[in-house]
Amino acid sequence: MATPRERLVESLKFLKELQDNGVVGIHTDEMPNRKYREILLKNGFIREVTKGWYIPTDPAEKEGETTSWYSSYWEFIVKFLNHKFGDDWCLSADQSLLIHAGNSAVPQQLMIRSPQGNNNPTPLPHNTSLFNLRTGIPQRIKPS
Repeated sequence: MATPRERLVESLKFLKELQDNGVVGIHTDEMPNRKYREILLKNGFIREVTKGWYIPTDPAEKEGETTSWYSSYWEFIVKFLNHKFGDDWCLSADQSLLIHAGNSAVPQQLMIRSPQGNNNPTPLPHNTSLFNLRTGIPQRIKPS
């Protein structure tokens, strides 16, 4: 039987493998072993963002610090929305323009469009949220 220390080491190796593969948003489906999730949560190596979704964190980060969230926000959002809606979503026009202009600041509420949206906000850490608006996606304009 593995000691608590050995289980922690095994869990950290698993987390490192995810991070080496570029994974920022971690869904419970990606953690085949529930014990990994429990150990990593208990020791502060991951933090729950919303039900079933986690981000890696620094265990020395104090409660209320925002660094882990704001540094992983956009990668998390993309993965979360792809998991939820597949390719059937897009950012609101105003947010898309901000990003194309080089402004990657985290908005307090990110509005996305999807035919599968539920017109409800999804609360996220540090007073941020995601609002998935049930509406069609604009047609792509092909460059001429």
